[in-house]
Amino acid sequence: MQGQNLTSGHIPKQLWSLAWPMMLSMFFHSLYNLVDAFWVAKISASAIAAVSIAQIILFITISLAMGISVGTSVLVGQNIGAKKIALAERVLGQGFLLTIIAALLFTLVTLSFSEQLLVISGAVGDILPLATPYFIVIIAGSILTFLMMMISISYNAQGDNFTMTKLFALSTVINMLLDPIFIFGYAGFPALGIAGAAYATLISQAVFIVLALRLLMKPSMMVPLHLKYLRLNWLSVKKVIDIGLPASLNQVLNPLGFSALMFIVSATFLEAGAAAFSIGFRIEFFAFIPAIGFGFAAMSMIGQNIGAGNHDRVSAVLNISVRYGSGSALIFSLLIFIFAPYIVAIFTTDPLVSEYALHYFRIVPLGYIFFAVAFIEVSIFQGIGRSWPGFWITLARIGISLVISFITINLLSLELWTVWLSIVVGSVIASLFGLLWLKRALASAQQQGTAN
Repeated sequence: MQGQNLTSGHIPKQLWSLAWPMMLSMFFHSLYNLVDAFWVAKISASAIAAVSIAQIILFITISLAMGISVGTSVLVGQNIGAKKIALAERVLGQGFLLTIIAALLFTLVTLSFSEQLLVISGAVGDILPLATPYFIVIIAGSILTFLMMMISISYNAQGDNFTMTKLFALSTVINMLLDPIFIFGYAGFPALGIAGAAYATLISQAVFIVLALRLLMKPSMMVPLHLKYLRLNWLSVKKVIDIGLPASLNQVLNPLGFSALMFIVSATFLEAGAAAFSIGFRIEFFAFIPAIGFGFAAMSMIGQNIGAGNHDRVSAVLNISVRYGSGSALIFSLLIFIFAPYIVAIFTTDPLVSEYALHYFRIVPLGYIFFAVAFIEVSIFQGIGRSWPGFWITLARIGISLVISFITINLLSLELWTVWLSIVVGSVIASLFGLLWLKRALASAQQQGTAN
């Protein structure tokens, strides 16, 4: 049977067995955007800013998809732990149907207000006409992004992340090969410019989905996908939404926060500030990959153990995942701090953009450890079926950064580095606040489990 029973066994070994494939998967997935940026940057500095701004809405797509996926994953995991496999299969099917419905609604609404959304996201000056073609193509195929997230989380709930790693690697290679061909018109293809990067991404995602679904529907899966369960059961749907809605809102906060910060930066520091922020944001995602890996691994383990009533293992997973996640973030922050000049030189030779980006990599890595802890806290809250606390932790992190940035830039007229510093402060406060809240929540859950 393909998958893992996570209700017993060596916790560090199981956590690592789930985390490292997820890290590789996220690494390959992030290469989609990084490769796009690399090739698009050869067009112009405005072009890379245009793609980054257009991808803000794509991040929202991923966030909405992640909410439904998280709700489904938690319920599937809890039913696996409770040994209710038939119920887990029904929940999985309903999760896929909800994903398809949400994707279609999102695509319709987003395409109807495409220009307004790009302007709100910071597409000023000559960025808007550059961002529009990429945005239209990528959003028109956003159902693929929804399905990719749902599939990935479905495997995670069953303790099988290695399959996703192999498929993400294949999909990334396809994207890397198609990007220059479609953007610049090699091998007899017409030069599509920025829109070519979007077409390359959609094709590579389609390959991933076809292969992943074929495997997920095999009887050898711990919880296979059955087409007969692609129908709505309102009781299960309500449970998915109860967990998934705050998880969706939590995920949406990240791209919205990025969008708001991008607006503040681009309004005052124009294309140079926006380009520097885009470069920093793309690279730092790699520093967060360990936190994401350990966070989703912890969510999977906790989901099954909550279903099985193993509260002692839940607390142990929290402590170990926080140690591993924060330690990994520390290593990445040091590497980025040391190699900052070389990283910036890969993306731009513009003196002002380079200066802004270098300041970013000298300041923001100071908060990577705290961001990692906050992300793991959110994942664990979701794993125990309580997504709202995770929403408030993320809101605190982003809200504090936005308030400080607005005051320092618009009221005090300080330099751009104060925005970078505000990101660090938000992560520090939110992670400490969240850790105290989570420990109290787990202690309360354990007392209730003992009483029952």
